[in-house]
Amino acid sequence: MNGLETLGREALERFRASSGGLEAEVYLSRSEERTLARRDGRLDAVEAGETVGAAVRVLQGGRLGFAAAGGASPEGLDALFARALRQSSLAEPRPGLAFPGPSAGVADPALEASLWDESLFTRSWDEVEALLARAEAACREEKRVARLLRADYGESRGEVVVLNSRGLAARERGASASLSVSASAEAGAETHVGDAFASRRRAAELDPVAVGREAGRRAASLLGAGRAPGGKRPVVFSPRVGAEFLELVSGLLSAEEVQAGRSLLAGRLGGAVASAAVTLRDEPRLRGGPASCAFDDEGMPTSDKAMVEGGVLRALFHDATTAARAGAAPNGCAYRGSYEDTPSAGPSNFVLVPGAAAPAALLAGAKEGLLVHDVLGMHMVDPVSGEFSVGVSGLRFAKGAAGAPFKGAMLSGNLMDLLARVDAVGSDLEFHGAYACPSFRVSSLDVAA
Repeated sequence: MNGLETLGREALERFRASSGGLEAEVYLSRSEERTLARRDGRLDAVEAGETVGAAVRVLQGGRLGFAAAGGASPEGLDALFARALRQSSLAEPRPGLAFPGPSAGVADPALEASLWDESLFTRSWDEVEALLARAEAACREEKRVARLLRADYGESRGEVVVLNSRGLAARERGASASLSVSASAEAGAETHVGDAFASRRRAAELDPVAVGREAGRRAASLLGAGRAPGGKRPVVFSPRVGAEFLELVSGLLSAEEVQAGRSLLAGRLGGAVASAAVTLRDEPRLRGGPASCAFDDEGMPTSDKAMVEGGVLRALFHDATTAARAGAAPNGCAYRGSYEDTPSAGPSNFVLVPGAAAPAALLAGAKEGLLVHDVLGMHMVDPVSGEFSVGVSGLRFAKGAAGAPFKGAMLSGNLMDLLARVDAVGSDLEFHGAYACPSFRVSSLDVAA
């Protein structure tokens, strides 16, 4: 038993002794990180730090209390318990509030090993800076790059412990490394900025040359861009843009949002919500995935599952409370942004399952259309109505070949219609954060030039 787990168990014993049958939960986290940044090709900043945090939830008579603070000590946890207890006495009763009980998880040593990297925090700062210099050199292979704006390397590792008075106990550790580059490209008086980012569980899997080249390509890709033709057109979304759509869709799949009437998927479980080409999976046990975990942030074992299968809505993201309200079993989908947040239902590694088609085949399958590389305004999509109007840029295509760049176009429509019109999914799966998406084609969308 490690130090955090011992601290949490002893705190729960004190809570039980002082409050009778009150239910309580202790969440403890410890993490460390370090970053190095270069600006304009020169060293700009080096930072390193450690964060320890604790949170306590208490539940009595359907009333929930929550308190969190930095640090973790017996005295600190007792103070958090007292604050959470006072808060719960003032809270309104909420139906279905529940802490999960212990559940037998399946041991997965391979998953646990894939989440950790012993090499992190062993490189010297000089070695890290040399890694960024390689990424910058690759970015400059694009001759139209005029300026290297910023290059960053970061790495982190930590552990989380979750315990509650019903006997649940879970502990997990994880680590990751990331690299990003941004640059500007010029042609005459025209300037555009491009960036690229990669994150991996193991530092050795980061490819600084690939990240640098992608940043240079993106910076130069819109130089000389014109207007897109208006009207109804086929649209192919790149993996990066597709991942932004997946993030939006994942919010609609939250049981919390559905039960509150804030999702357009309310009442549609078991029905068709997309074309047969669309299968969406939540894969928390993916080896080395950016959001992989054996337990969620309520301590429940996770499981890989289909959320939408062949266009049919099969499941929602549940935490213990939403599952109790629905009369369903929790499915290990309770997550926190940090120890300062209460858990809420959401995804881990959220994946649009790739098809067999190469990206070029998606272009060849439509007479002409738009290949979208960037989108603006995704956060403005209405989650209840599904209506959207977003700015896009990218490349025009015709007869299977990508052509001239465009910018300033607007795509509008309804999210459900967009999902229903997906007629081809590519094989080029990419992770962007915790969202993994290949290219996919929508047969028709409204384009305003």
